[in-house]
Amino acid sequence: MMGFSEAEEHAALAISNVPQLTVEEMRPVRHRVVHPMLVSVAPVLNFQCSDEKSEFPCGPAYLRREDAEKFASEIGCRMPDEAEWEYLCRAGTRTLFPFGNNLPPEDELEKWLSSDFTSLIEYFESRPKFEPAPDLQCNAFGLYGMTNPEWCSNRITTSLAPDAPQLDGSYVIRGGGAYFWPWQDEEWAWCISAMRSPSSGLEEGAACLRLVLNVRASQLRAEIWGAGLDLPADSREDDSSLSELNDESN
Repeated sequence: MMGFSEAEEHAALAISNVPQLTVEEMRPVRHRVVHPMLVSVAPVLNFQCSDEKSEFPCGPAYLRREDAEKFASEIGCRMPDEAEWEYLCRAGTRTLFPFGNNLPPEDELEKWLSSDFTSLIEYFESRPKFEPAPDLQCNAFGLYGMTNPEWCSNRITTSLAPDAPQLDGSYVIRGGGAYFWPWQDEEWAWCISAMRSPSSGLEEGAACLRLVLNVRASQLRAEIWGAGLDLPADSREDDSSLSELNDESN
């Protein structure tokens, strides 16, 4: 599912009578097929993309559009498109946020919004298998930092309708709740899974980058099953599209 459903609107109104939302920009709700891919567990971090010493080496790197595209292409990756990003953020949920329809207590919320991935790096380096990192919260796909503002590959349109015109020629930015933390007024709205904004509104024109790598459907299935894992339920619903991809790649 892609877009802001009526159920999500009701959930938002239960949090605030006047949420700062432009509902029309997040509709209509659409079903989109997302092709097989591998995605980075966290956004690109400062120490991964710069030789210069950063005050926050394990914090998300804020990159201008051209720098984000260059970094991704140099290692054979790309940024996600808008439909892919929302699929990754939702991780099979149909709730207002990836963590449900309500705002959790502040100590739990901070685990979703933290921009310090030091513990994530240390935890992965010390363990042979993936397990959720302490002090940080991932979604059901095991992805961290989806509340940071992240680049998408497509230009932003006035709505999610297939024939919607471009808004201002800038690109789609998804996420953003972590950038505004601690929040004022209704800034929790930037954690909504369907929330979208134009890159023209970015401070200094910079946002975070999540890497995506294209893979063949057959290769991805083999790797998942070989690891003793199962495909997410919404992926199994797209078996026909995966079969088509297999046919194309053979």
